[in-house]
Amino acid sequence: MNSSREIIVEIFEEHTEVNFYSIRYADKEFSEAECFFNEVLDNDGLEEDIEILSKLIDRIGENGAEPRHFRNAGTRRDKVAALPEYLSSTSLRLYAIRLNEKIVILGNGGIKNTKTYNEDPFLNQCVETLKKIDRFIDSRIQTGKTIVFRKELMGDLKFYIKNEKK
Repeated sequence: MNSSREIIVEIFEEHTEVNFYSIRYADKEFSEAECFFNEVLDNDGLEEDIEILSKLIDRIGENGAEPRHFRNAGTRRDKVAALPEYLSSTSLRLYAIRLNEKIVILGNGGIKNTKTYNEDPFLNQCVETLKKIDRFIDSRIQTGKTIVFRKELMGDLKFYIKNEKK
């Protein structure tokens, strides 16, 4: 049975150089980024990883979303990436869309215990959802329904994602 879920792109954090947005399912109270942080903050073994990720988000926010801060996670056709960058040894991953130097859309993530995210059903779902959102946003920017102005996303930021249930 196929069903659709409404997803809203909304502001998560505003910094000097970058606005971080997140996606939120309309039937949920918290955004995916909030769900990620709520989940990992309860894990005692992740303090160092969380600190690395938090400092990186602050650095990106103050200096710009340069490609070097992100690991490629999707395909060459999309802008889906993972935080932190390759130099960090953490196994914690937060998936995002690096829309440009001024706008990052955070999704969800978790501990990567597999060689690739595709092997973990939850992490794979996080990336696949962001790939769909990336395609929708690109299409809406092309048609003028969504506008990028400096570090702001404006216009139609609601999307319907089909969930395939078996």
